[in-house]
Amino acid sequence: MPMNIKDKNQLWKTVLAQIEIKLDAPAQFKTFFQDTKLIDLQGNKAVIGVINPYTAEWLKAKHEKLIKDTISYVYGEELKPEFHVYQDTNIKELEKEFDYEEAPLLATQHGVLNSVIDEINKAGLNTKYSFSNFIVGNPNRIAHAAALAVVDNLGAIYNPLFIYGPTGVGKTHLAQAIGRAVLERNIAKKIKYTPSEGFLNDMVKAIKTRQQEKFRAIYRPLDILIIDDMQLISKWVATQEEFFNTFNELYNAGKQIIMIADRKPDDIKNLESRLRSRMQGGMVVEIAKPDFEMRLAIAQQKAESSGFDISKQALEFIARSITDNVRALEGAIQKVALFNQMKPNGHLTLEEIAHTLNIDSQSKRNSIKISTVLKEVAKEFNVSVKELKGPKRTKDVALARQVAMYILREEFDYKLEDIARFLNRKDHTTVMHAVDKIKSKTMIQDGFHAQISKIISAINESSMTDEEL
Repeated sequence: MPMNIKDKNQLWKTVLAQIEIKLDAPAQFKTFFQDTKLIDLQGNKAVIGVINPYTAEWLKAKHEKLIKDTISYVYGEELKPEFHVYQDTNIKELEKEFDYEEAPLLATQHGVLNSVIDEINKAGLNTKYSFSNFIVGNPNRIAHAAALAVVDNLGAIYNPLFIYGPTGVGKTHLAQAIGRAVLERNIAKKIKYTPSEGFLNDMVKAIKTRQQEKFRAIYRPLDILIIDDMQLISKWVATQEEFFNTFNELYNAGKQIIMIADRKPDDIKNLESRLRSRMQGGMVVEIAKPDFEMRLAIAQQKAESSGFDISKQALEFIARSITDNVRALEGAIQKVALFNQMKPNGHLTLEEIAHTLNIDSQSKRNSIKISTVLKEVAKEFNVSVKELKGPKRTKDVALARQVAMYILREEFDYKLEDIARFLNRKDHTTVMHAVDKIKSKTMIQDGFHAQISKIISAINESSMTDEEL
């Protein structure tokens, strides 16, 4: 029998207890579930009150099924959750007067308060970046957890938060999602996002106009400063000095600092030691390149959110083929969707997709030079290209040479005879043996497989212009 509606507080308490166990993520539960309320039960609908539009957006996107299954089980009948923003001061009135036919409780645009959107724009944040559309996977799980903790403990934990990783993996998205989440909780918070060059330009302008105090009045009262491309600040000595002072003012006042860079603090050259020490004083987290599972999830989300009609098989093919970064992956999805629309009879075949995205073997061979492959392999294994092409057969050189053969054959589909010629081997059977050996090694050693993937990514990203061997 369903639980009596009068017992809805006990019902929701039981539901939350079960969700907490199922979720097994204390930080997420505390951030998104702890302050929720069951406002009303009406027919097959469960009206769940949340403290802000951001929480409503997150719960609907990430945990709607979990909530639906749990509350239906506890209640004894199927219930569909609906999320609405409440305020403690009017919760009683909502419980009495809630009407599903009325307009939304608060004016919103795409689930976000219009006033919050204004503040998001004023802060220099991108309205597209939120936690709800940030795909979480193994390469960014720690960074995501740290970001959630920062939202929940602003200035008190992981301060500063330093996020680093290669281009296009979601560093800026995650950092800006923190700012957005904070504004949705408290619209009065002062937040500013700027690239390091923007900080420099503001400072130079202030010096030229003799308005240094005005510059400091912009940055030092902030609750959150999010500064991007921190690796560039090493070029500007005076900027380092001003940023160091700004950092100290904010940090000593318990304000949150978030920094984004393409490398960790230790790897930023020409950086003042005291500033490097400040960067390392909180939490330094990496976002790595997305693995296949994460790339597929991103591809599926992009296709779904954009209304693109792309088959599951095609999405999987694209996710396996585009390994560089998230932006490249999203661009590939858009391009395939466009060409699908242009094709008169059905969708692109996998072969046509490969050619469209320049990921077929011929396109790869045309865009990547042999010298690049050999140089990247030699660099990874700490040997020389001369040694790869020479007679030396030490363990390190032999393995590196076999890896080069494997990549040229499996990734770029060169003929066995051509590979043997490139590496000054007499017989193509040597290449066959190398390919088989490396292929077996990648199948049984995850670390070695990751190393091969790293080399291939480096080759694809390289902009070398050496002449073809």
